[in-house]
Amino acid sequence: MAFSTGSTSGPSSEINITPLIDVLLVLLIIFMVLVPMMPKGLESAVPQDKSISSAAQPTLVEVRAGAASGETLYRVNRSDISREEIRPRLQAILAARLERTVILEADQSLTYGPVAWVAGEATRAGASAIMLAKTDGRQ
Repeated sequence: MAFSTGSTSGPSSEINITPLIDVLLVLLIIFMVLVPMMPKGLESAVPQDKSISSAAQPTLVEVRAGAASGETLYRVNRSDISREEIRPRLQAILAARLERTVILEADQSLTYGPVAWVAGEATRAGASAIMLAKTDGRQ
């Protein structure tokens, strides 16, 4: 920063950076407060190994896009069920098992809503862990 001692007539073109620093500090404080409050995603795990023994086989829930637009099909352990039957069926299956893991397999073409709803129903039915898997929609 230079100081002039002479008498120069005309406007000065020096930039005052004090307001800029004030704005940056306010933004920094805002982001420091907001970051810990950011919502977390769906708590899930991705299955790592295909060789699961039959004694500890997790429950498989499939969510598929139907033929009609907006239609969603549900299957639990390869059996077709309606949307209303998901929680009671999962409660019955998980109550009889020691392994309470649910694999949620969903079409890539589906939106987030039906998949998150099924994950919530599985959690309310007593699932200890939910693993997510995606398919291309072919059966």
